[in-house]
Amino acid sequence: MTIMLLCALTIKAQSNIVTELQRDVQGQGTVRVMQPAKLIELMGSMAKNNGKVAQVEGYRVMVYSGNNSRTARDEANKMAKYMRDNFPGAQVYVVFESPIRSCLYGDYRTREEAEAVMYRLKATKKFKEISVKKCLINLPY
Repeated sequence: MTIMLLCALTIKAQSNIVTELQRDVQGQGTVRVMQPAKLIELMGSMAKNNGKVAQVEGYRVMVYSGNNSRTARDEANKMAKYMRDNFPGAQVYVVFESPIRSCLYGDYRTREEAEAVMYRLKATKKFKEISVKKCLINLPY
C-alpha cells in the first residue's frame, strides 16, 4: 500500500513538472519530455483523483484528552479551534472513542515526525498534557 501511494504521489508531481517544463516561453529554449504513452495515461488518471486521501497507519499529536462526558466535548472543540487559529499548518481532528474525547493534530507517517511537532508544541507551555498517538492518518494522493 505504501509503495503504491508513493508511486501515485510521484506520478502526480511529475505530471505538474512535465506540464510546466513543456510550456512554451518566448525567449527561452524548448523542452521535450519523452515518455511512454502508458505513463501519460496514468498521470491523467492521477490528476482526476485530486483532493482524495488514503488512510494509512501513522501518528498524530494528541493535544487534549478527556472522559468527563459533560465537559469533554466542549473542551475538545475549544482546543480544536485554538489549534486551527494558532497552528494552522496541519489538520485538526476531534475524535470520540468511548468514553474518551480527544483533539488530535496533524498526520505524520513516522513517530519521529510527530514527536518533533509535539516537542515544538510542548515548548509553548500552552498544553496540560500532550502525547503522540498511533492511528490511521489521512494522506493526499
